[in-house]
Amino acid sequence: MELFGWICTIMIIIGFILNSIGNLKYAIYVWIIGDIGWILYDLSIRNYSHLTLSIIIVIINVYGLYKINKNEDKSKKD
Repeated sequence: MELFGWICTIMIIIGFILNSIGNLKYAIYVWIIGDIGWILYDLSIRNYSHLTLSIIIVIINVYGLYKINKNEDKSKKD
């Protein structure tokens, strides 16, 4: 399980790197995957405070994807 936690951590770091080089959409996908991993990890170790944070972050990232896709659709119509 420790290795799984490190994999999730690496995913989050990769998301930050992708964001920093301008690939926000891909960063959000990686963050969602990493945070879903953290949710599973937190459930297994009963770390409910971090579990709550990870759920909120996933919701924010899903909303961010929605906004990005909505803006892309709008710009395609223009």
